[in-house]
Amino acid sequence: MSRAGVAAANYVFRGGGAIPERAAEGVEDFRGVLVVPVPPDTIVFGTVAHPGSLPRILRRLEALGMHVQSVHRVRELPS
Repeated sequence: MSRAGVAAANYVFRGGGAIPERAAEGVEDFRGVLVVPVPPDTIVFGTVAHPGSLPRILRRLEALGMHVQSVHRVRELPS
């Protein structure tokens, strides 16, 4: 559980453009991030500690040059 008793959740962000592997630096509540380039697209896996952080994470990915086309909650992240 994260702050305020809300459980963390795993997400997959898919979109166009390339971003650095350090995409999560400086983004609170975004852990275990894995950036997988699949040119011309990018897939980003990560754990979001609080659902209220999703807009900030999306803004960060967009600012890094990724045009996010889909966001999905998933049970597990790839290992």
